Amino acid sequence: MTCTRPTLDEITQWVADYEKTDRVAHATVHVLPQDDPEHTESGIVAVHLNHGPASIYLNVDCERSWTATLTERSGEFPLKGGHLIALGEELFTTGKLCEYLQQRTDAAEAGASSPA
Repeated sequence: MTCTRPTLDEITQWVADYEKTDRVAHATVHVLPQDDPEHTESGIVAVHLNHGPASIYLNVDCERSWTATLTERSGEFPLKGGHLIALGEELFTTGKLCEYLQQRTDAAEAGASSPA
């Protein structure tokens, strides 16, 4: 079975399209090349949280399913109410971006399988 993930250029464009109408709250978003020698043409989306000591990586697998991976952190991380709300906004809006990427991936796949 051939693994056909969205390309780095597609992912970059999709994130740019998303950011025209919505944003990941408080966080910094980067599209990076895939760190897998078998899938160098694809990419991942890195979201660096500003209200928590972690990052979230959005990755697409060979079945074209997007998932989010939170990096580990060690120790306690006390937050005041406002920062907890801001962290929740970061997580919620990152989830919305992940869902958007899934929709774009599904639409691209449906378009590719439609007869011309």
